[in-house]
Amino acid sequence: MSDDRPDFTWDEFAGKDRGESAPRDADRFKPCFRHSERTTGINCQRCDRPICGECMVPASVGFQCPVCVAEQQMAARPVTNRVGKRVGGGSRGGRSLAGIKLSGGPASTTVVVMILIGVVGLVDLVARGAGAGLLGYVGPGVMAGHLWRLVTGLLVSGSLFNTAICLLFLWLVGRSVEGELGRGRMLAVLVLAGLGGSTALMLFMPTYEFIVPLAYASILGMLAAVAAMKYRFGEDIKGDLILLGLMVAFSVVMGYVPGWISQLGAIAAGAGAGAVLAYAPRENRGRWQTIGLVGIAAGCLLLIGVRFLL
Repeated sequence: MSDDRPDFTWDEFAGKDRGESAPRDADRFKPCFRHSERTTGINCQRCDRPICGECMVPASVGFQCPVCVAEQQMAARPVTNRVGKRVGGGSRGGRSLAGIKLSGGPASTTVVVMILIGVVGLVDLVARGAGAGLLGYVGPGVMAGHLWRLVTGLLVSGSLFNTAICLLFLWLVGRSVEGELGRGRMLAVLVLAGLGGSTALMLFMPTYEFIVPLAYASILGMLAAVAAMKYRFGEDIKGDLILLGLMVAFSVVMGYVPGWISQLGAIAAGAGAGAVLAYAPRENRGRWQTIGLVGIAAGCLLLIGVRFLL
């Protein structure tokens, strides 16, 4: 019987005879990009992500990760993603501004919201707070019947620096969320996060007389929705939780109480919206998702209504 084993040792293969040391296990084995508790020595052939046995998808050459396989499927034919949104299936035309698609593309709603936040910030800068005065959340104003402030407050970011930060975060986060969820669901999550921030303020600081910017809190709510969906599908969310914790902790350290109260409310509402989208039954998924999202909005409005009566 012939011996098919190579006629060299691992040390020779690793170059030890040339004075080089063999790679350590820590260098050869890394945590799986979706299951951090599992180590693996296999990488995706396309993106080089470490993938464990559960995440390996056989390819023509080696293995690929589920993300790359999904990207190839979306490029080849229409598919439905994990929350029931139909994606892929060719490209559609649309107007663009500096390369950013304003219609028919994955960033259209994100760009519109960014423009609205930017316009409100510009009006505030030129007209000394006129935009925030009309649209921003302020407790006594809501109690006086200005109910639109519960939602339009998410377009108010505060200072010019805060506006720039919100636009940057929204561009980084909003595009990926819109690409995964679609325009309607992404907008619903953003609005519910803003409403959650308003609800928390109404419950704990109803008489606070100053305008509270909710744009930043709403973006944190979207991040919480992403974390909830990732948790549902077995992905690692430690980084998401650490990021959310640091952002809220910054407001706590700065002593801005309305800020961290609104952020916690937005995170709670956003996480609830993400859970609704991810845990909805496969059968009639769209209907159940709509019912769940409407239920979250109704719950927030109910709490606000109770506060009105107290």
